[in-house]
Parts: sequence; C-alpha cells; structure tokens
Amino acid sequence: MENWKKLIGDNITKYRKMANLTQSDLAKKLNYSDKSISKWERGDSLPDVIVLKQMAGIFGVSLDTLTSDKVEKPSKVKQFVNRINTSRVLISSCATLLVWLVATIVFVALSLFTDWERLWLVFVYGIPVNFIVLISLTKFWKDKWYNFATVSGIIISLPLAIYLTLNMSDFWLLFMVCIPLIALAFLWFVARKNTFFNIKHKKNKQ
Repeated sequence: MENWKKLIGDNITKYRKMANLTQSDLAKKLNYSDKSISKWERGDSLPDVIVLKQMAGIFGVSLDTLTSDKVEKPSKVKQFVNRINTSRVLISSCATLLVWLVATIVFVALSLFTDWERLWLVFVYGIPVNFIVLISLTKFWKDKWYNFATVSGIIISLPLAIYLTLNMSDFWLLFMVCIPLIALAFLWFVARKNTFFNIKHKKNKQ
C-alpha cells in the first residue's frame, strides 16, 4: 500500500511538471488546497478515484497510466492548453495592450480627419472592448474569479461609457441595473461552482 502511494505520488509530480503546472495551479483546477497536492505527491495520502480521473484528464494521460508504472507521453493538446493557463497574465496583458494600441490609432486618425471635440470617448469605449476581448480568452482557462472579474468589468464599464456619451443626469439608475447583474455573475461563476463541487463530494462520501 505504501509503495502504491509513493508510485502514484511520484506520477502526480512527474505529470504535473510535464504539464507545466505548479502545485497551486493543480490545486485550483481540482478545488483542493496546495497542501493536499503536496501530501499526495509525498505519498502521505491518496486522492479518491474521481480526483485521480480529473488529474489524468488535466495531464492528458489515462487513469491507468497515472496509477501504474507505465510511461505515457501527455497529450500535446493538453500540454498546449496548460501552457496557455500558466501564461494567462502575459496573454491577458498582450491582449489589453493590443486593444489600447488600436484605440490610440483610432484616436489619432480621428484627430487628423475630424473636428470632434469628444475624441477622448474612444478610450472610454476601449474599456468595455478590452473586457470583451478578455472574456473571449476564458475558453482557454476556467478560472471562476477571472470570469467573474471580466464579466463584472463589462457590466460596469459599458453603462459608464453610455453615461459619458449621452451625459445622462440620472446615472445612478444605470447602476441600479448593474448591481443585480453583478450579483447574478457572482452566483453563476463563483457560488454555483462551489455549491456543485460540495454537493458532488458529499454524494461521493455517502
């Protein structure tokens, strides 16, 4: 039994590193603490079968490979996705810079060919556009807080852009709509996943 724990722990460590994931990255994907990952990798304890299957899917290998001394090359697609996940800050920053580069080009072009006095609105509308671009990246990584932040950003920035464009006096009415929308986004991206995860594990323990 102890040898089996050590074997699985070594496999988790090996395939985690091959997938370019830290213990913290893997913990977030599994909704566990990084301390649990550390215990599994040291062979102090074993994750249940469902968690092992989840890890095998994340690493791009079979469950049989993860729990035996077989050697399997991880799926190239999974490796590519995991590399994207670990580079999310860089990718998000590059996407943001690209949006503002385009906004600057549009601003300069309009400055040269028009006399519109409110050209600064180009940058105001760049804010919701930026969040829309970031939302499009969520299909590569399923981080509930990232999703919630990007959706909340567009919920707030779009009414702000409308207010500044139309110069509305009753701006607070727009925020009255934003508040329940942000609450719904929180329930959908954060609370829903946590509730589902807890129910699932309660059923597994029964």
